[in-house]
Amino acid sequence: MLSTPDGVSALVTLRLTVLGCAGAAPILGACSSYAISDGDQTVLLDCGPGTLERAARLGLLPQIDAIVISHMHADHMLDLVMFAGDLGQREMGERRPVLYLPRGTGPRTLQALDAALAGSRRSPTRFERAFQFEEYGAEDEIGRGRLVLSFAPTAHPVPCFAVRATDGRVALAYGADGGPSDSVEQLARGVDLLVLEATYADEEAAAAAHGHMTAGQAGELAARAGARALLLTHLLPGAGDDLIALALRAYDGSVMLAREGLTQEL
Repeated sequence: MLSTPDGVSALVTLRLTVLGCAGAAPILGACSSYAISDGDQTVLLDCGPGTLERAARLGLLPQIDAIVISHMHADHMLDLVMFAGDLGQREMGERRPVLYLPRGTGPRTLQALDAALAGSRRSPTRFERAFQFEEYGAEDEIGRGRLVLSFAPTAHPVPCFAVRATDGRVALAYGADGGPSDSVEQLARGVDLLVLEATYADEEAAAAAHGHMTAGQAGELAARAGARALLLTHLLPGAGDDLIALALRAYDGSVMLAREGLTQEL
């Protein structure tokens, strides 16, 4: 639990649980997926490979009200196939979560994926049977109970959106994939927790070439945004505390390394 400036513990109003934090491929663990909850609504931010199993293990499946996909790269959305399967639907019971997709690219990608898996085009697709579709863009704002979600485009090769979530008292921001950008910095202004990728340690040229961020750049962005705490994620095999040290060169707040099952309460 975070504390107020006068040292009095603040009431927990928003919880983030890391389901998966591996970047690129699930070699050593599940890929990007984060559950946020205000105690009433539970929203998944991304749904990379391994999400379904981790959510089931933590007892979260029956609680999922909505899923927000930041972009349509496989390591951020491929477990939608598992969720839309017979086992996934049975585990979710009568719930038909709302699936928020990047406008245009999201539905097109899922339609093509369903056609490839089924061998032909069909309507409705497996995804449309399992979820209620909604599309979003950078200009949109989504209300889920007390939670309000807003978005900003990131610097990534495909349309990708960072997400800010607030219940009116505390706020967190998830940068998804992308290099440093003014839009993500503005979205993250003053948040209690900022979740940023640290795909690369300090290889800025390689990060820029692939639309990603280094740990040092994550620290710099967190400092400019005035975030209270930084969680480094989208990690490659071998990632360790050296990433924290690199982020701390520019940022004097709390820095943590993501791991499966990690929970942060705001």
